[in-house]
Amino acid sequence: MGVCTEKWYSGLDYVLELKAEGTIKSTGLSSHNPEVALAAVNTGKIDVLMFSINPCYDLQPASEDVEELWADKSYEKPLVNMDPQRQALYETCQRLGVGITVMKAFGGGDLLKADMSPAGVALTAHQCLHYALTRPAVASVMCGARSIKDLKTSIAYENAAEEERDYAAAFASMPKISWVGHCMYCGHCAPCPKGINVASVTKFLNLCRAQGEIPETVREHYAALPRKAGECVQCGACEKRCPFGVAVMENMKRAEALFGA
Repeated sequence: MGVCTEKWYSGLDYVLELKAEGTIKSTGLSSHNPEVALAAVNTGKIDVLMFSINPCYDLQPASEDVEELWADKSYEKPLVNMDPQRQALYETCQRLGVGITVMKAFGGGDLLKADMSPAGVALTAHQCLHYALTRPAVASVMCGARSIKDLKTSIAYENAAEEERDYAAAFASMPKISWVGHCMYCGHCAPCPKGINVASVTKFLNLCRAQGEIPETVREHYAALPRKAGECVQCGACEKRCPFGVAVMENMKRAEALFGA
């Protein structure tokens, strides 16, 4: 009986081999499941992740059945804040330098219609795009289009005014969904009288808290900020403007203690 000496390897092994040869530049993965995606990203072998992101999907836990992300039963009870595993995925991608390309930003178009959206209110295409693009690690959004008009609407995001992109008021009015106490990086806390970029400081703070340490890349990004958390005078102007009730002043204290400035 002969002995088989053929080398068996996985699809990922083949892709990594092509990358090592210089045939391709990056490795990527597409997934709807944050548990699977997070496990893949944590291997350190993934450069790009294509993932489904929108404000309704972000509330749902991992599931092997993608249909559950949009099932009526998944939205029967009030929902509060982002699923922790999804937040951990985005923050891990940012920390490890894995770029996210977003799919399903409009939920197949359902988020643009009040009678179809699980959120109970209609969002605009610009609001959906801005939500996706303000998540940690997101680099781009793949916009679905049923017509030339849809395509032009998505392209118009590039020149849209901030008030057209703003999703905070719409989110705050959703009947069964609440983001209370959760920073959405929407920018309503600005302007800070001391010039602190509160959303960026909060994002870097959250990245460190999720990791349990200060990753070097995050330390460098924080150091590059022109104004640090330690310059906060605790005036509370930011908290009065926050639609989600975030304890901004406490976050600034924590950031100062963590980063030393």
